[in-house]
Amino acid sequence: MLAEKTEKNIKFVRIVAVLKSLRNSGGISQKEYNRAKTYYKKMTGADIIIAD
Repeated sequence: MLAEKTEKNIKFVRIVAVLKSLRNSGGISQKEYNRAKTYYKKMTGADIIIAD
């Protein structure tokens, strides 16, 4: 069970890294970044909080 939850968190962290890269390069706005981060947190089932 712990390994499954860790896998979900790792996937979410990878997605957030890509989103941050897009935000920093101007590909998406801060509003789009926040919305996508919330969406992917729900989709992956992650239980961590990423502080920006």
